[in-house]
Amino acid sequence: MQVTKPILIERALLGVFWVLGTIGFICDEVVPGLDSLRSYVLLACDAVLVLIGLMSLRHRADLLFIGSLLLISLVSSLVFNRLPVTFTVNGMRVFIGVMFCYPIFRYFMDSPSRREHFIRSLDKNLEIFLWLQVLCIGYQFIIYGADDHGGGSLGNWYSGPISMMIYLISFYLMKKRIDPKHFVASILKNYKYVLLLTPTFFNETKISFVLLVLYFVLLVPIDKRLFLRALFVTPIMVLLFVFGYTTYQLTYKGEMKTDSVEGVDIFSEEYLLEYIISDVENAEEGAEWTMDNSEYGLADIPRVTKFLLLPMFEEDNPGHVPLGFGVGHFKGGSKMDYSEFHDQYEWYLMGTIPYLIHIYLQLGVVGVLWLFVYLVSLFVRHPKGCSKRDINLQLFLAILISINFFYIETLHEAVFCIVVYGFLAMAWLSDGQNAQPSDADVSPAA
Repeated sequence: MQVTKPILIERALLGVFWVLGTIGFICDEVVPGLDSLRSYVLLACDAVLVLIGLMSLRHRADLLFIGSLLLISLVSSLVFNRLPVTFTVNGMRVFIGVMFCYPIFRYFMDSPSRREHFIRSLDKNLEIFLWLQVLCIGYQFIIYGADDHGGGSLGNWYSGPISMMIYLISFYLMKKRIDPKHFVASILKNYKYVLLLTPTFFNETKISFVLLVLYFVLLVPIDKRLFLRALFVTPIMVLLFVFGYTTYQLTYKGEMKTDSVEGVDIFSEEYLLEYIISDVENAEEGAEWTMDNSEYGLADIPRVTKFLLLPMFEEDNPGHVPLGFGVGHFKGGSKMDYSEFHDQYEWYLMGTIPYLIHIYLQLGVVGVLWLFVYLVSLFVRHPKGCSKRDINLQLFLAILISINFFYIETLHEAVFCIVVYGFLAMAWLSDGQNAQPSDADVSPAA
């Protein structure tokens, strides 16, 4: 077969997805000796995404958003904060997924022939990816137990991102196979996509319980038969919730600062307060103590506490609210040294950082506003000939992105961006396509 431009871009994108989606597990568990090459591989993947992103650019709006983000980043880093050029260029890599993933998918969605071939290939790869998580998380659970090691093929410390990817991919594949006229039959025929959610109960990601509810609520088509379908879905959701909760309670090995969590109800007021907020006044002291005394030298300040501590940065360094401290402070440690800013606030930057904080500290209020405008635009402007919305998928994506704002910084990971921004493009249906498949589209083998 002749390798045309669309085929070349498709293969390159899927190749990057698989490399980024498996290198963590390979370096952590299969061939640990390759870990020294990981940064080079990630750099190569970033370069490929930029290249095929530039090849895919077709719309002024995409070019405007990319150019404006580059301008904001360069002004903040080089002009306002006077960071080194090499440090700034390296720091820009955290925005490659944001800048280039959507234009790549938009390129395929704009053409019916490109769209059909690409979606067929992508769906096959995504289903294989889900099955791979069963093996990887199963192995990690046996070796390490139910903790942050359960990042599936993404590797250690990626339990949150992989759980969100599993729910999103499973929802996307299941949603395409739901026939409103035969809703129950559709679920039963495609039960494997529900079973493929099981690995998320064998790592320590608490957000899985929220995603589980979201999954089943939005799986139900929004029409006059909504109530009857909800009656069928609710028992399944409850059973899975109870299974997940029981599994979590039996296997979780973490520790609270006040006491061991063994036997502690993760939905109790005591646990939830400890999980989302801590002593703000003594946060730095507590984090540094944890860094000095924990097994891995890691500290993870609760998310709400991190938001409450944000005024500290302006008090210590006045004038950085508009444009932040420049890009690159979340990079380094392998081939490039960390910045002075990172060394000063390592106790704060370590662990999970909500994405809003990730953007605010680097690009300030201007960067946060840019992000909101960009994301809103993706729910407004649509590919050529695709003006119909898949409301359920768009709602799932909107809620998942909102969760990232306040929960985790996964949106800076290119592999996660490939899925999220890809689904944002595919949530716009062609004008001749229904949001739900016809009877002929729902095959027993689906």
